[in-house]
Amino acid sequence: MKGKTVFTYLLTALMVGSLLMASACKSTSTTTTATSTTTETVKNPDTFIEEVIGDPQTLDPAAAYDTTSDSYIELVYNTLVVYHKDSTTQFDPSLADSWTVSADGMTYRFHIRTGVKFSNGDLLTPDDVKYSFERGMVQDYSGGPQWLIFLPLFGVNSSRDANGNLMPLSQLTSAITVDGDYVQFKLDAPFPPFLQILAGGYSSIVDKAWCIAQGDWDGTEASYEKLNNPAADAWPLHEKMMGTGPFTLNYWTQGSEIAFTKNTNYWGPKANFTSIVAKDVQEWTDRKLALEAGDADYVDVGVQQYSELDGVPDITVVKGLPTEETEGFFFTYDISPNSSFIGDGKLDGGGIPTNFFTDINIRKAFAYSFDYNTFINQVVSGNAVQPDGPIISGLTDYNPNIPKYTYDTAKAIQYFQAAWGGQVWTNGFTMTLAYNSGNTTRQTACDILAADINALNPKFHVTSAAQQWSSYASQWDAQLLPVFVVGWLADYLDASDFIEPFMSTTGAYSQAQGYGNATTDALINAAAVETNTAKRQADYDQLSTQYYNDCPGVMIEQPTVNRYMRSWVKGFFYNPAEVTDIGCDLYYLSKGN
Repeated sequence: MKGKTVFTYLLTALMVGSLLMASACKSTSTTTTATSTTTETVKNPDTFIEEVIGDPQTLDPAAAYDTTSDSYIELVYNTLVVYHKDSTTQFDPSLADSWTVSADGMTYRFHIRTGVKFSNGDLLTPDDVKYSFERGMVQDYSGGPQWLIFLPLFGVNSSRDANGNLMPLSQLTSAITVDGDYVQFKLDAPFPPFLQILAGGYSSIVDKAWCIAQGDWDGTEASYEKLNNPAADAWPLHEKMMGTGPFTLNYWTQGSEIAFTKNTNYWGPKANFTSIVAKDVQEWTDRKLALEAGDADYVDVGVQQYSELDGVPDITVVKGLPTEETEGFFFTYDISPNSSFIGDGKLDGGGIPTNFFTDINIRKAFAYSFDYNTFINQVVSGNAVQPDGPIISGLTDYNPNIPKYTYDTAKAIQYFQAAWGGQVWTNGFTMTLAYNSGNTTRQTACDILAADINALNPKFHVTSAAQQWSSYASQWDAQLLPVFVVGWLADYLDASDFIEPFMSTTGAYSQAQGYGNATTDALINAAAVETNTAKRQADYDQLSTQYYNDCPGVMIEQPTVNRYMRSWVKGFFYNPAEVTDIGCDLYYLSKGN
């Protein structure tokens, strides 16, 4: 997820060192510090207020693929199953109250809870469940999360083939069937992480009748063709929400704040809060003052600011939390000529051409130019490790012996001198690195890379520039950013969830970069469903090594994180698979002395 996507680490440096598979099963904080607040007057006791970095990209669960969006989607919508608190291997019933899995692992059958109402009063039906998954696959947003549904159901990553031809609607609607109060999923092959996928926000259940009334897919072929991969301003549910979850959308002032109120029709125990308010506050000092004053209950804290809140009265600090996320630089192979980050667009010292990063020498030169140790030890104060390729510690098929790049100025110069037949070294180049505003860690990473490259040759002129998070992803999707730095947070704790977005021709990042090919896609798909343990490991080792050799991007950290909140916040737990800014479902929280 971007931020999978991606965004919890937008906080600390913001979304492990010692992540093992055992720690992936249950999170454990290394240190918890709290100051007694028995006499403190709780501010706004019925409202949870958070100040975060960035706005949701969308409110449509079928399109959302960043942690900020998902943080709010899970307030309004429910999925069939949910993670059991801080476990990443145990699941609790939600809209499905029971389920079975066939002996061959290819058929999942769910009994849909009866008597559940959407917030508008409509009764939930099994047909709503079937529709929810099919409408997502019908729309299949480019760079979105629907590959997570297509892969287990059909063994492909998209509704569109390499030539842009649509999967027949009859096929798309064949894998999920309704049988009375039951909904059944027929998988293309055994896929052990399937329950993890069903717990993700992209598997949220929507009201079929309400969606159609909003202009969403109406079940017809014509509607399928019209809505498949719609333009960003044509997403039917982009600014609308209506689900079965504990809250309803109150308002969304884009670029400012979003608010929710308690759902009076909620089928489960009512939420402790009457309302939740999330504010987009870019400036760290403003977030810090709000937390210290009690005007915010939780705020995003960058890793460089951790020490500023240690020992502050009435603030609870939970330290050393593991993440299943990696952060890296990604190179765009086919940069848009409309980019404002490439200077004059020529290899004459005043810019870079749009195909600059198609030269492997350039990509490797950049990879060898980054001072990884300084970044980890000084910028993030040791709260991270350098990843061993795209498959990080804590995932299945992790291999610590995959090669990784180091800071090596001699090799960087060697590759720069070889790039573009020597023109890069002779003429120099000018370009801009991009990061999302408010993320000081990403800003510093860009500054380090720029400074390290510029120090190699006085004709090299690399700078960095901040972009608003709300437009950042759309810019890299449009190939406007020659290099972008971003994180990926696990959708599910399996190697396939990281290889797909980084290496597939339809991957969330690789597609935008223009990296990938049909042969690699075939291996990615085969590895994901491989049941032979040794063969699966060999496949993923081959893919990880290929990523190192091709160098379409370079991973710079797998972080650990801290969480800072007012000490009156109760019920916090942490789950590395919980793709929200705070790291847990706000539904479980309360406030009190």
